[in-house]
Amino acid sequence: MDRMLRFMRLSGACVAVALLTACAFGTRNATLLYPPKGDAGVVPAAQAAVVPAPAKGAITLVTFVDQRTDKNAIGTMRNGFGMRTADVLADNSVTDWVTQAVKLELEKSGYAVTLGGPQAAGAVVKGEVLKVFCDMYMSYTGQVSLRLQLSRDGQDLITRNYDGEGSAGIAFAGTAASFAESLSRALAAALKPVVAELDGSLRAP
Repeated sequence: MDRMLRFMRLSGACVAVALLTACAFGTRNATLLYPPKGDAGVVPAAQAAVVPAPAKGAITLVTFVDQRTDKNAIGTMRNGFGMRTADVLADNSVTDWVTQAVKLELEKSGYAVTLGGPQAAGAVVKGEVLKVFCDMYMSYTGQVSLRLQLSRDGQDLITRNYDGEGSAGIAFAGTAASFAESLSRALAAALKPVVAELDGSLRAP
């Protein structure tokens, strides 16, 4: 029985390596979406329920600035031996993706959000995209890093980094959709503490 179990595990590993090697070549083009499809009870933004009426006041949101070292690739394909074989590129704007995700989370929490410039009066949120990248070998590892700043009437209230990691699971085929889902989960993880911290800072006198 033990010998059979070891054989089955070895066979499974060999199959996974063979699949990865066979499909590891060729650039992937992924469309970044938010929120993650895989979250229980959560649907893509295009199908999302109506955002509740604002109850916490107004926030001006400035489009995030792209400060990534590599502004082209958002992921990498690897073959069954772990060698990098191809890039994953985004079909849509990374900064727009992040900005719209922040807007959605703020609106879900009860803020009235307007896109505008950094010199707007009242509460202003702006930030930088530091990392959006999904590596893969046997599984996907999506990582997102942001620097977010909150100010009110020109006074800085928050400046800090937020990091998140997410995965769509085992990488059997290296699909563009799985890369996008992993990064969507990573962005959701990075944004999870943001609203609570903004709430605390904006409530302070």
